[in-house]
Amino acid sequence: MKEFNEGQEKRIRERVLQMFDREPISVSEEYKSHIVNIGTSILATKWGIGYPGGSFVQAVVDNDLMGAFSRADSINKDAMGFYCKLLYNIGYID
Repeated sequence: MKEFNEGQEKRIRERVLQMFDREPISVSEEYKSHIVNIGTSILATKWGIGYPGGSFVQAVVDNDLMGAFSRADSINKDAMGFYCKLLYNIGYID
């Protein structure tokens, strides 16, 4: 994994938050923060930057459906569709 460029992690997080705000998901601020953090980790792991994601994040990036669901907490199970949208709709953010 290579390091984030200056401000890159923040730009990724802002894009994930922007996309999340368009989703018809109603959750508490705490859950929203969790989903945005995991979404940021998923994209960074996909692009090989920053820090490697945990086993759930890696399973999502590897397109391992059974592995992802078996490792997901209740919040991430509800957000799985959103994570898939991130993977397929957001291009590399420098």
